Amino acid sequence: MEGYQSEDMRLMGGVPGQQLFVYRSVDDAVAVTAEGYFDQAAEDYNLDTGDIIIACSGPTRADAVTLLVATNTAGSVTVTAAA
Repeated sequence: MEGYQSEDMRLMGGVPGQQLFVYRSVDDAVAVTAEGYFDQAAEDYNLDTGDIIIACSGPTRADAVTLLVATNTAGSVTVTAAA
């Protein structure tokens, strides 16, 4: 597992609380959705509750595409796969 890398995240648009990001990582979907994976993104990108992340993950950075919704509680970020 590589872990969160700020250079792999791109802000696509929006305003705080309604931002859209694309995140590409060699980590698998399970790692990317783990609690705390995006904690540093709260500081790097002002990732906040309600923000949406399109996560392209896996060895080719395209093995899985998951739509995630972030929840930020005092800098601790959890993500939930959107249904």
